[in-house]
Amino acid sequence: MHKIETNELDDKKKASLRNRLIVAGALIALALPAIILGGWFWFAFISFFLILAIIEIIRTPQKKYSALIYIFTFVIVMSFVYWFLVKYNVQRYRDLLLEGRKEAWSFSLENWYSALTISVYGIALSFGFYCLFAIIHKDFNWNDVIYFFTMTIVIGVGFQSFLFIRYFPFAAQANLAEANGVEFQPDNTFRYWGSLILPIFIILATYLNDSGAYFVGMLFGKHHMNERISPNKTWEGFFGGWIIGGLLSLTFVMICDACGFPMLPSMRIFGENTAWWWPTILAFSLPLIGDIGDFTFSLIKRHYGIKDYGKGLGAMGGILDRADSLLFCCIYASVFIVFVNAGWNFFA
Repeated sequence: MHKIETNELDDKKKASLRNRLIVAGALIALALPAIILGGWFWFAFISFFLILAIIEIIRTPQKKYSALIYIFTFVIVMSFVYWFLVKYNVQRYRDLLLEGRKEAWSFSLENWYSALTISVYGIALSFGFYCLFAIIHKDFNWNDVIYFFTMTIVIGVGFQSFLFIRYFPFAAQANLAEANGVEFQPDNTFRYWGSLILPIFIILATYLNDSGAYFVGMLFGKHHMNERISPNKTWEGFFGGWIIGGLLSLTFVMICDACGFPMLPSMRIFGENTAWWWPTILAFSLPLIGDIGDFTFSLIKRHYGIKDYGKGLGAMGGILDRADSLLFCCIYASVFIVFVNAGWNFFA
């Protein structure tokens, strides 16, 4: 019988593994209460890490920029994440005011996350500002324009999608209740558990793929995927992470659905009106999207000659080093879910 050979772990790899596990444990302990409680707790948690992410993208090119670049980048990214939330709540207040029912208004988080929404005017303003700054300042070149313009959109849409995956189940259940002619009033079981299944599923698919690829690659990796961008990633790790991430995340959703807690009304696996193929497609495509995100952010690091985006997480680098694949996965999952719920009507 052929014996499977494993790679030998030297002291450096063991130390790296130990540090990763410690940091990962600390991050889970910090994130778990926020994601379970949802609401403003999740909003504050995401907002804190958004600030750190913006700082990292500004520092990545390793150049000293004008304070105006710092200020504008913060403002435009924040607007990409939050502007529609302010806009729709203000519109709701205005409508109730005109109806003479302003006392019925309250600021809402969950009600407005039915799609990803980013201002076209904000995109145009961002591109125009960075181009104008490059024209005026010789130290801010075309590469800087493209980098900042692209990253502000990616980070803005990505962090909005972090909020979307936590709050969208409320909008989905409200739409289902409205279709059945009843008012949706979420109880605590749904608020703290039922609405949590979607984000946990996406996080599991993403990080089980990352962790599976890391451990399988470290133990069995022989064939490198792309040494130019990421010298440590192997095909063995890629397939190991994909299978582990896809199977375990799908198993999680199946167990929840069998217990009466479907991920979304439009993605039931058991019972009536099943659509088991959507969560299955998501489970096995999310790891692949996560790998694309990982490679993309690694490509940016190689371009600027840096190892990590930051040092805030010790051996695991910065926020963007840990959130790169999750950013892409959440954007992809959000768009996928919106189209599924719209019946794949691209004009909805």
